[in-house]
Amino acid sequence: MVTGITERNQMKTELVNLGYSMKYIDDWQPKTTLYRHKAAYNDAGTATDAVGTSVPNVPGNPDYVLRKAKIGLFPWAPSESCECRWCVVGRAEAAEEKKVVASVDSPVIGEAVSCGDCAFVAKASTKTGALAKLRAHSKIH
Repeated sequence: MVTGITERNQMKTELVNLGYSMKYIDDWQPKTTLYRHKAAYNDAGTATDAVGTSVPNVPGNPDYVLRKAKIGLFPWAPSESCECRWCVVGRAEAAEEKKVVASVDSPVIGEAVSCGDCAFVAKASTKTGALAKLRAHSKIH
């Protein structure tokens, strides 16, 4: 596909907005290696390629790289400093998952007080906290 000057300038602007340098756009190499910043999935929903997987020997012309950038393939590997939308979302999801795992796997329970009327057990990190939970429970009796 041959592009005119107007289309090339639009592609340049779009590539610059995605984070590419003008030197890359003007002095592109015939082949390049792209890295996945978004995992690839098959029709069944199973991951086929993980984040960080390289895709070698792809065309390096700007219009092809621009199309691939829209689906999460960039010529640099994903890192903690990458600001593409997939890396930012991935870091946020990982942080949220870490919080959930920490709260589920390592509960801080130091004291437990049982209700005299039923089998309810109030658990908390301190005896005062456990008694407060028991008082709240006793209000429903």
